[in-house]
Amino acid sequence: MKRLISTLAAFTMTTPFALGAAHAQDDYPVGRSGATFGIGIGGGTISCGDEGCDDFEGSGSLDLHVGGMLSPGVAILFDAWWMLHDDDRFTVDQGILTAAVRAWPISNFWLQGGLGVARAGIKYDGTFFDAESRTEWVPAFQIGIGVEPIATDTFGLDVSLRYGTGFYSDGEDRIHNASLNVGVSFY
Repeated sequence: MKRLISTLAAFTMTTPFALGAAHAQDDYPVGRSGATFGIGIGGGTISCGDEGCDDFEGSGSLDLHVGGMLSPGVAILFDAWWMLHDDDRFTVDQGILTAAVRAWPISNFWLQGGLGVARAGIKYDGTFFDAESRTEWVPAFQIGIGVEPIATDTFGLDVSLRYGTGFYSDGEDRIHNASLNVGVSFY
């Protein structure tokens, strides 16, 4: 993980698209303001911390966020992140909704964290019967890091690593989302 982060950071600092060379020195981070919204897609794994629970690699990831810039380097967001694994007739998913803060400690690199709720479900579409189960909404959190190879005052293209979990039952059962996403944000 450390190697991936350092590789992404090095790529961002050397790419010719990284902020536009003249603009990078004037505004740190990019001079963003007002409302923001964005979408990201990717893939990863849904796993759980309970015995007898499988990991579901090859899970798709979709995240949406909307919010506002508090300053050019800090945004407050509502973040909705859903992961889904579909294998023939069996589907597992978990959604995490959070109030989040995204901050750019250095140009083209952001950190995000949020608290909120999660909900998971399983579904089986069988030949002779169908079964579906969905949990209640439970406390959850998510964190993420992102690198922006392209960043302007009004647009950002990012590659991000995300992790989140919901706390089910007595707090010992957990379902984990982990993904690598590519996203766009508008400011």
